[in-house]
Amino acid sequence: MEIITLRTFAAAAYATLAVLSAAQKKPLDHSVYDSWKSVQGTQLSDDGKWILFRIAPQEGDAVAEIRSTSGDKKHLIPRAGNVQFSQDAKYVIATVVPGFIEARDARRAKVKAEDLPKNSLVIVDLATGTPTTLERVASYMIAEDDSGWIVYKPEPAKPAATPAPATPAAKPAEAQQGTLKKKADHKAGEAIILRNLATGKEERIEDVVTYRFSKNGKVLVYTLSTKDGAGDGVIWYDLPSGSKTVVAKQMGRYPRLAMDENATKLAFLTDKDDYAAKAPSQAIYLYSAGKSQVVAKEGSSGIPAGWWIGESTQLSFSDSGRRLIFSTQPKPVEEKKDDTPDDEKAALDVWHWQDPTLQPQQLLQAAAERGRSYTAIVNLDTNKVVQLATPAMPSVQLGSKSDAPFGLGSSGLDYRLEASWNLGFNDYFVVDLNTGGVNKVLSKFDGSASISPGGKYIYAYDQAAQRGLVINPQTGVQTDITRDIPFPVYDELNDDFTNPRAYGSAGWLKGDERILLYDNFDIWSVDPMAKTKPLNITNGFGRSLNTRFRYVRTDPEEVAIDSGKPMLLSGMHDFTKADGFFWDSMAPNVVPTKIVMEDKSFSNPTKAKNSDVITYTRSDFAEFPDVWLADNLNFQNSRKVSDANPQQKEYNWGKSELISYTSNDGIPLQGMLIRPENFDYAKKYPMIVYFYERSSDGLHGYRAPAPSASVINPTLAASQGYLVLIPDIVYKPGYPGESAMHSIMPAVQEVMRRGYVDPKKIGLDGQSWGGYQIAYMVTETNMFACGFAGAPVTNMFSAYGGIRWGSGLVRQFQYEKTQSRIGATMWDSPLRYLENSPQFFLDKVKTPLLIMANDKDGAVPWYQGIELFTGLRRLQKPSWLLVYNNEDHNLVQRRNRKDLSIRKHQFFDHYLKGAPMPEWMAKGLPATEKGKNFGLGLPKG
Repeated sequence: MEIITLRTFAAAAYATLAVLSAAQKKPLDHSVYDSWKSVQGTQLSDDGKWILFRIAPQEGDAVAEIRSTSGDKKHLIPRAGNVQFSQDAKYVIATVVPGFIEARDARRAKVKAEDLPKNSLVIVDLATGTPTTLERVASYMIAEDDSGWIVYKPEPAKPAATPAPATPAAKPAEAQQGTLKKKADHKAGEAIILRNLATGKEERIEDVVTYRFSKNGKVLVYTLSTKDGAGDGVIWYDLPSGSKTVVAKQMGRYPRLAMDENATKLAFLTDKDDYAAKAPSQAIYLYSAGKSQVVAKEGSSGIPAGWWIGESTQLSFSDSGRRLIFSTQPKPVEEKKDDTPDDEKAALDVWHWQDPTLQPQQLLQAAAERGRSYTAIVNLDTNKVVQLATPAMPSVQLGSKSDAPFGLGSSGLDYRLEASWNLGFNDYFVVDLNTGGVNKVLSKFDGSASISPGGKYIYAYDQAAQRGLVINPQTGVQTDITRDIPFPVYDELNDDFTNPRAYGSAGWLKGDERILLYDNFDIWSVDPMAKTKPLNITNGFGRSLNTRFRYVRTDPEEVAIDSGKPMLLSGMHDFTKADGFFWDSMAPNVVPTKIVMEDKSFSNPTKAKNSDVITYTRSDFAEFPDVWLADNLNFQNSRKVSDANPQQKEYNWGKSELISYTSNDGIPLQGMLIRPENFDYAKKYPMIVYFYERSSDGLHGYRAPAPSASVINPTLAASQGYLVLIPDIVYKPGYPGESAMHSIMPAVQEVMRRGYVDPKKIGLDGQSWGGYQIAYMVTETNMFACGFAGAPVTNMFSAYGGIRWGSGLVRQFQYEKTQSRIGATMWDSPLRYLENSPQFFLDKVKTPLLIMANDKDGAVPWYQGIELFTGLRRLQKPSWLLVYNNEDHNLVQRRNRKDLSIRKHQFFDHYLKGAPMPEWMAKGLPATEKGKNFGLGLPKG
C-alpha cells in the first residue's frame, strides 16, 4: 500500500511539474511561420553509407545536409536546390539558388532577366568534404545509373549591345543540300559542358538543343543547331572511349531523342527531309548497328491519311527495345486569313443544348484539344507502324513494360453529356498491338481497369456490381474473381450516391500468377482464372486485430511481387490509429509478425538500392516528422538524424487525443480533440470546432504552424489557449445538413460533458463543404458564439446550375451523386434543396459569421458567399465578408494567407476570449482606403 501511495504521489508531482514547465513556454504567434521548417528530398546513396535531405523554411534559404549513416561525417550545402548522389556515392551534386532576400530584392527592383542573380553548381567530394563551385549554371543532368559523368548547362552570356550596321550582313552559308537555305527562325543551340566527376576534366559542346544520357551513363547523345545550319545533326558520344559518331548531319530541327535500355538503339525526331517547307513534316529515325533509317513519317503505312507526327511527340522504347512508342495527330489545316478588324468582330461563346461538354470546359481545354495527339507504335521487328489511339478511343494503356501483346483502350466520349450529372463512364477495349485490331470488352463501365504486368489479363473493378473482374484479352471472357471473398472489397463507409470504390490492390505476382486484393483489413491472393479459392495471406489477422494491412513496396523498380520473398506490410489500428509495420509471407498459415507498432504516424520506409539501410519519418501531433535511419527493415538501431525545428521546445504546443461518441442516429463515431500542452483540467477553455468529412485517421499527424489557406491552424490555436475539436461526420443520403448536426453536436456535447469547456465560448470553423455545414448549423442552433464559413454554398438552388470555373464542369453532379448528397434533381426533389439551403432560413441566425468568398474561386461560385452576406446584412446580423482578389477556393498567395490567419484569430479572440474588435471588424474598411489601411489595429477613439 505504501508503494502504491508513493508512486501515485510521484506521478502527481511529475504531472504538476510538467504543467508548470509547459506554462513557462511561449505561445506561438503569427511571427513564427516563416522560420518553421520542413524536411524535403530525402535520399539514400545506393550503398547506404550516406543520406541527404534539405531543411527548408517556409520562407527563406534551404540547407542540404549530407550525413554518413554511421554518423561520423556531415556536410552542408547552403541554399541547395536540386540535390543528387552520384551512383558510386563519391559525390553529391547540387544546384545552389540565389539567396531568398537577394532574389526578392532584385525582383522588387525590376532587374532585367539577364541581370537577376543566377544559380551555381556545387560538387562535393564526400571523402574529403571539399566542394567545387561552378558559377552561373542553369541546370544539370546525370544518368539514371551514372558512370562518373555529369552534363551541366551554363547560363548564356549577357547579350552584347548591338552596334549600328556598317555594311550589309553577309549571306548565310548554305547547308549540305545545295540550295536549301537557313530559315529566319532557325535558332542556334546553347552550350553544355560535359564534366568527369573524378578528374574534373571538362569539355564544352556548343550549339546543343537536346541531350540525353543512356541509362548506364556511358553514352551521351545530343542534337545540334548551328547558326548557319551547316552543323545541324545528331551526335553519339561514347564516353569511355571518347569517340563521337555523327548519326545525322543535315540542316533541320531535331527536337526529340530516346534511347533503349541497353543503349543499342537511338530514336530521334527531325524535320530535316522536309525542312524547306513552310510547315515541315517530322520523321522518326532509328539508329542501330551504325545505320539510320526512317521508321515513321507522314504517309507511312499505318499512319492515318491526313495525319502526321507532331513536333511535341514524346519518344520512348519498350523495356525490351522491340517497340518504339510515339504519337500522331491530324495535320492542322492552314486557316484562311481573316482581314476583319478586331474591333468589328463579335466576342461571344455559343452554348448549344447538345454540346457534349459545356463551353467553359471547352474553353479551358481548347488548347489541349487543338494539340491532342494519339498513341502509336513501331514494332521494330517488322518496322510496322500501328496506330493505337484514335479520336473515337483517345486513350490506350500499354502496360508496365510496353511489351505485352495487347493494350487497353478507353473512351468516355459517348457519356460526356451525362457526366454533367452522373459522373463519368467509360467503354474499354482490348487493342492488338501487332495489328491495331480493337475489341470492346466493357460498355458504360463505372470503375477502373488496368493491364497485368505480363499482359496476360485485364483487371477491372465494377463499382456498380461491387465485384472484381479479370478479362482474358484473347477471348474477352470475364471472370468474377471476388465472389468467394467473404468480406466486402469496396469502401464500406461510402455514404453518398456514387457506387463505392474498391479498397484496391497490392499488385500482381510475377508471371501474372495471382493478384493481391484488399478488403478493409486483410490481403487476399486471388487466382485470375478463379479455378482455386482466394487465399487470405494475412490469415484474418487484420480483422481480428482491427488493423488495416497494406503492402509496402520497398523496391521502386518492382513491377510484380515475388511470392518467394517476405512481404513488408504497413498496419494501422482502425480504432486507436496506432501505426507500424509487420512481416508476412505467402506461405500458408503464417500470420503477420509485428516489427514496430506505436501511437505514431510512420511514412513507408525507403531502402538503399544496394544495402539494407532504410530511412523513414515518424511523427505525432507534437513530434515533427524528422528523418530517421535504421540498419534494416527490422528497424534495428533506429536513430533520428535530422532536427528541423529545435525551436519548438521553446513554445507551448498541443496534444491530440481520440474521443468516441455516438451520433444522434446511433452510429459510433470518433474525433480528435487537441488541447494546449499546458492544459489544466480545472480551467474552462474556449473551443473551436472544425470539421470536414472524416478526419480521425489523422490523429497522429503533425501540423506545423503555417499561415492558413482557409481553416484555423490547430497547433497555433492550441498554443494560444484554445481547444480544437475535429469530429467525424457520417451522412444520411439526402440530408447533408441534418447529418452534420446529428454528428457534430454529440461530439461537442461529449467534450462539454467533461467540464473544461466554457459553453458560451465555442466557435465553428470550416471551409467549402465545411463552410456550407456551418452556414446550415447556425440556422438550426444558437449554441455557438461565432463561426467562420469559408467558400460556403448557402443556396442549393442557385448553386446547382453553377459552374466550377476551375474545371468548367456544371455543379449538378455534386448534388445528385457526390459530396452534397441530395441524390435527386432540383425539380424532382425541390423540398430537399430548400430544407438543406441555409439561405432560406437566415432570419433564424443569431451567430456572428465571418465569411470568405474569393473572386476567382474555381470550385464554389463566389456569389454564394455574397448571397449569404447580403442576406445577413439585410437582416442586420453581425457578419463580415472577406474577398481576396484574384484568389482561388483556398488561398494561394502567402501574403493573403498571413492576412487571413491574423483576421481569423482576431475574430475568434473577440468572440471567444473577449478581446477588443480590430478596426476592420468594428468599422469596416472603405474602398477609398484599399491598399493603404488594412484595419488590423484597434480603432482610434
